[in-house]
Amino acid sequence: CYSFCTLLKQKTIEMSNPEQGKPVISEDGVTDLGEATPEEVDQNVIDEAVCGSQPAVENEASGIVIPESGPVRSADVDEFDTLVSLLRDPDVPLHKKTVSIKRIRMSLSREDNPPIKELLNIDGCLETLVECLQDSRDSTKQFESAWAITNIASGTSEDTNAVANSGAVKVFSKFILDTKGNPESCNEDIVEQAVWAIGNIVSNIVRHRNMVLEGEPELFPTLIDMCSYRRLKTSVRNNTTWTISNLLRGKPVPPREVVIAALPLLVGNVMTPPNDDILMDSLWALSYYTDREDSRISDVLDGYPDVLPKLCEHLNSGSKGILTPALRTVGNIVTGTTDHTKQVLRAGVLPLIYDLMVPGSIRGGGNILKECCWLVSNITAESRDEIQQVIDGGFLELLVHHVKNGRPQDRKEAIWALFNLATGGTNEQIAALLPFVKELMEVFGNIQH
Repeated sequence: CYSFCTLLKQKTIEMSNPEQGKPVISEDGVTDLGEATPEEVDQNVIDEAVCGSQPAVENEASGIVIPESGPVRSADVDEFDTLVSLLRDPDVPLHKKTVSIKRIRMSLSREDNPPIKELLNIDGCLETLVECLQDSRDSTKQFESAWAITNIASGTSEDTNAVANSGAVKVFSKFILDTKGNPESCNEDIVEQAVWAIGNIVSNIVRHRNMVLEGEPELFPTLIDMCSYRRLKTSVRNNTTWTISNLLRGKPVPPREVVIAALPLLVGNVMTPPNDDILMDSLWALSYYTDREDSRISDVLDGYPDVLPKLCEHLNSGSKGILTPALRTVGNIVTGTTDHTKQVLRAGVLPLIYDLMVPGSIRGGGNILKECCWLVSNITAESRDEIQQVIDGGFLELLVHHVKNGRPQDRKEAIWALFNLATGGTNEQIAALLPFVKELMEVFGNIQH
């Protein structure tokens, strides 16, 4: 027989956010970065380099042609060594260095298999790119350097680590900090690349996140302020929200006293979304903020009482990019105190979850179904009043269906929901499971065998 021994409120469940490190795709290729993509970089800043009226000049040592005018082509991998050497050579004219770095950047901007490793195999190449990033004589050279480093940081953890250790973070941070109080004076395109680069650097490695938050303490509040600069391009504000979200990611969570300053911005974006990209990233940021700690959930619900109904409203979204982080945030709130769970129920979450769990639901399925079952399991881990609401909502038949027919991860969460009910319910509530006992025993027997 099966014994139901403990009532368990699961404080977390793994769900990957697709919005992690992302490259900037070349204007020469196809731009398709998925749901996490901000608007394309302003193409005005990446017009083909025009370097005077002289004909193309061949570098005698390398045989590489550095065009003086006209289109610039992407560098071949076997040209990287020579191009990096040109960037280091003090006798090479500035405009030729700008073209050289653009060719490297274009190669790194390929959508499929950009040759990041091949470039990093050249000793000191990142340090050279960082030096070019600081060369204020030519903003195009700075922009191309920033773009190249951003794409390197979107690679593997090893690639990102190389960027983090190259000194680039301090340089990128300075571009962002220089917007304080006078955003109109900054070069928006370079600032956007700086923001994007920081977002890539901190996206997957907690050590890098902490390095940025602790090493550049003014950066996080400056990013928050940038989102209110309406004169900045939409793509800059989109990217800035995404980077803020990444700075809240990871476990252990960042210090509450640092990241709580983002709540007014994030809640405002959820209540009145400027666009879907900002809404999606703000929802993910709230999901990170509310993960694991009851006090942080209280920060959101007590400080912004209107946000919970709005979060539930976003559960009606037809976009999984919005639905997924909204569901995760509501699910995190249910893992909090009994009062937190009661607030979610009063906001009307159960009918919305039911619609997502119905077999064949167009908006449900996959990880959405797993999250729904997890959320219900945390409601049935509460008092008998909450258990009764689950029963009255018709969830038992749905849960049993997913125990029988769901993927292993869906089945696991559905079983938790039923186990918690059987452990914490009244005799009458437990008796509501009796019509399903035979089906459940057959499933459990098959699992054992």
